[in-house]
Amino acid sequence: MKTTNMLLTHGSVMIIALSLFAGCGSLSKSSKDEKIAPVAQAPNADSDGGTTLCSINGKPVINESDFMKSITQVLQANPFWRGAGGADALPLAIKRKFLDEMVKQELIIADAQKNNVEKDPAFTKELEEMLKLVKRSLLVQFFEKRIFDSIEVTNSDIEKHYKENKDRYVKVAGGVLVCSVAFDSESAADEFKAKAPSDMQAFEKLAKQETAGSFNDYGRVSKDARGEAGVEIAPKALKNAALGLKDFPGVGKVKVGKQFHIFCAADPKETEFFDLDEIRTQVEGILKNNQFRDKLDERLKSLSGSYEVSINEDYFNTKEQETPQGDADQMDNMSLEDEMDSVVGA
Repeated sequence: MKTTNMLLTHGSVMIIALSLFAGCGSLSKSSKDEKIAPVAQAPNADSDGGTTLCSINGKPVINESDFMKSITQVLQANPFWRGAGGADALPLAIKRKFLDEMVKQELIIADAQKNNVEKDPAFTKELEEMLKLVKRSLLVQFFEKRIFDSIEVTNSDIEKHYKENKDRYVKVAGGVLVCSVAFDSESAADEFKAKAPSDMQAFEKLAKQETAGSFNDYGRVSKDARGEAGVEIAPKALKNAALGLKDFPGVGKVKVGKQFHIFCAADPKETEFFDLDEIRTQVEGILKNNQFRDKLDERLKSLSGSYEVSINEDYFNTKEQETPQGDADQMDNMSLEDEMDSVVGA
């Protein structure tokens, strides 16, 4: 039981590792369709797999074909990378680091073979369990790939999406630089404002010396700029007041909640957006992924109607099977998709 739990916990990593060397070409593009980046000639070469990229004790262990298929396999195993281009699109520096990881695995494999690990009964048992997991994972991936490959995104779709969502593709953030000092007392705020310079550096220096208020540097803020998790970088009232100044650099006053902010705003800039031609491939990938999720949901609903599915709800209502509260809380913070990904590495 402990062995199985270990396999499930680390399923994602182990399945990808097995996929790299299992020769699972069914999920990758064929060698005829895939453009392979040129690689400098190595001393050894494999007539079937192309240039040898790594040898151990004189024996070729990684050739160009396996290398490119391995990268493609990893990219296709993660839905996030679908539509973002294949192995050929990766920078050479990234490919080189990927090769380093493959070499580490080959060293481990060489040592394992030398020590006859494959004859260990525990290894044989775990291998059988992992092969079952790999087969299930590949069946799911093959099913999803058929749906994904059937999706076509037209130029009109791309142009329509870009036109409606252009504000999402910011190349250079606009807006103004903003910092402020927050006071609990309006009189203290007015006193500071009376001596506050409009120069940003001078304002910041004086603000940091002010003991009656608290200093905040919000960086560049704009109408739609938000921080991590969609949280506002600056309070909305402060942001609107800063953007509403007529002269820059300038100093202003605004009430935020129960506090009074004296702020300095400077260096106004217009937001610069990417041209469609610069991000056409990325937009196509986004649209294709969005359609893929919708089509996958539709297909699964259709399957639900084609097969009789019976779930033993009593199992989950049995007290002995109740999840400890700590584990339940952790599950609440994890999406079902993330949980499944951690098990099958899909």
